[in-house]
Amino acid sequence: MTTRLYCRECGWHPEYRRKRAALRAAARHQCTGTPVAETRPPWWSRLWTTLWTTQSDTSAVDTEANADDPTGDSELVDARGNRIQWVALAAHHAETTRRARQAMVELVRAGYQIGPPPYGYRALRIRVTDPSGHSKLRAVLVPHWQTAAAVRQIFIWRADHGLGFAVIAARLNSDHHQYPAPVPNGRWTPKAVRRIVTNVKYTGRQVWARTIAGRPTPIEQWVTSAPKVHEPLVDERTFHQAQPKRVAEGGGHDTAA
Repeated sequence: MTTRLYCRECGWHPEYRRKRAALRAAARHQCTGTPVAETRPPWWSRLWTTLWTTQSDTSAVDTEANADDPTGDSELVDARGNRIQWVALAAHHAETTRRARQAMVELVRAGYQIGPPPYGYRALRIRVTDPSGHSKLRAVLVPHWQTAAAVRQIFIWRADHGLGFAVIAARLNSDHHQYPAPVPNGRWTPKAVRRIVTNVKYTGRQVWARTIAGRPTPIEQWVTSAPKVHEPLVDERTFHQAQPKRVAEGGGHDTAA
């Protein structure tokens, strides 16, 4: 927010960033005229108004025709009487969403972790340099010294012994010191065991977009990385043997991230 002074007598027209500085300068001005103050909004505010609004020039006929529905289906008038261009705003939102998704896809395919690490791993922060020369912090998965052993044991019970999720959860709850629960001071549940068994990240791959709006998506729409972008906790054969029959046959997918 800037303040500009203008004197009609001498043409004096300085500009100040602070309103208080403009008032002090006006008090010190030696002229018969009285300076007039004009407050200007920030440049980014003026740019936003220019991009997303246009001055309304509708006639009286249009005003009467839209009297019953002043906000229409595709336009809305703000407090200044400017017509907001919802088409441009929607296009801007779509482009922003596309760029954000593309950035997420690039991070996943490069093998970086997005969000909290899954049970059995911890996130290691590393500094990488992008092609433009900017240095950024990224997260990669490394096995946790204690919980990684619990994940391996879960896959052994599931793949080699054929135990169900409820039976595995009961065994894990029998020794919380050796098999700490995913939630602090919590207990293992069949659902928690299923999330671990169906998580592709334990094979050394990064995966993203397994769900959209809380609903599972087909495997073909998943975004995955190359194999072994981080240390795997189980091999591919053990992972596929441990999968539930419904998931292994492509009839559904777990909703865990």
